[in-house]
Amino acid sequence: MEDMTDTMRTSMSLDGDVDKLAAHYRTWADEYDADVAGHEYGLPASMVRTLVEALERLEPDAPARADGVAVLDAGCGTGLVAEALHAAGWTALDGVDLSEEMVDKAAERGIFRSLRGGVDLTVPPDDTLRHSAAIVTVGGVFTVGHVPPSALGTIAELVEPGGLLVASFRRAYIDGTDLTAEIERLEAAGTLEPLVHLADQPYTMDSLGDFHAWRVPG
Repeated sequence: MEDMTDTMRTSMSLDGDVDKLAAHYRTWADEYDADVAGHEYGLPASMVRTLVEALERLEPDAPARADGVAVLDAGCGTGLVAEALHAAGWTALDGVDLSEEMVDKAAERGIFRSLRGGVDLTVPPDDTLRHSAAIVTVGGVFTVGHVPPSALGTIAELVEPGGLLVASFRRAYIDGTDLTAEIERLEAAGTLEPLVHLADQPYTMDSLGDFHAWRVPG
């Protein structure tokens, strides 16, 4: 991890503590884009690719749905994933994040319909967010020092019945947690129906990642 900035290293040592994460991103928000842009951040493009492949799997004879379809970017940060989605044609974009400061930076992009900070993705969503979007993306959240694998089921509650959940997982996170067992549990229970799994795709300069898309049954 020699190519990481000190701030990036610190973000991976916070043990998922919500208060520590909020404080860390409060001070990192202004420099976040510059740090990750200089780190060959391939995650946004990989998220878009995963979503497009999932839609093609569901509707092989139809063009990928984009404009007008509600997309909620969960853990939106400064909006880098949403920016890639917007460039690919998704314009009905909403975002939530734990950090109010990161959400403020995301608002500067001018691509979101709505944004909300102070949202902890490890706890069940409130009624305004539960089943609120046809597509939910969660990029860069399942990484070392952030949320536990159990948050995957909680985040699935944001998706409309029959909608899609698209998520990224940093390689070190996969290797260092019980994520694989949690995914298997959710799929076996019928909470998530697997559509796409792209392994070892571009994530950052120092890491590859796995990208999944699931249908969330009604």
